[in-house]
Amino acid sequence: MEAIILAGGKGSRMESEYPKALTPIKNKTILDLQLYYLFLHGVKRVVLALGYGSSDIINHVYREWNMQNRGYEIIYSVENNQAGTAGALKLALEHCKEPYVLVSNCDDIADIDIASLYSRKRNTICVAHPRLPFGLVRQGDNGYAEFVEKPRINNIWVSCGWYLIAKHEQRYLPDQGSLEEDVFQARRVRLTIFEHYGFWMPINTRKDVEEFEKSELPKIFKDYLS
Repeated sequence: MEAIILAGGKGSRMESEYPKALTPIKNKTILDLQLYYLFLHGVKRVVLALGYGSSDIINHVYREWNMQNRGYEIIYSVENNQAGTAGALKLALEHCKEPYVLVSNCDDIADIDIASLYSRKRNTICVAHPRLPFGLVRQGDNGYAEFVEKPRINNIWVSCGWYLIAKHEQRYLPDQGSLEEDVFQARRVRLTIFEHYGFWMPINTRKDVEEFEKSELPKIFKDYLS
């Protein structure tokens, strides 16, 4: 299996000069979590779609993920201009060999069932139930307010930033633009749906990092970060 990690973001909301992919999570980084999960679940080749801070990321990967004699490899696809997620994916697909490629946003940490997703062999978007980022207040039976802190909204599905994309769809991707708005919303690529009921947490701010570190993580992430 092959995968592309979209890791070109600056991560301005992290209040750091480092690229978002190198945001620390305890003793690791966001990127380390993604690579560890992919390699542990049978992915043999990962293309990193890089932009901002690409040299820092490449140096980090060289130090932390020495590829010799490990049975998998990491390839770098570096955009020269700000191509957006769609342009970055188009460029990264040039390095792929398999007919279908797993694609993930670097900042969407999830325990996706990779084998089930990959076995579909169809363009697919992974969806999950979102968690409300603030407290939910509703009218109780006794007339008093009932408060639920950051509940999961079980009647709504949202993209959790993981996809399975056919390599030949590269021809429909723009050189510059948003994958969500300029490709999926514009229906340049049609997608089937893969419902994910497990763990998913997007990491966009320092507060997200703090909440992730305090969360009840799946064993695979907990063991890796211990």
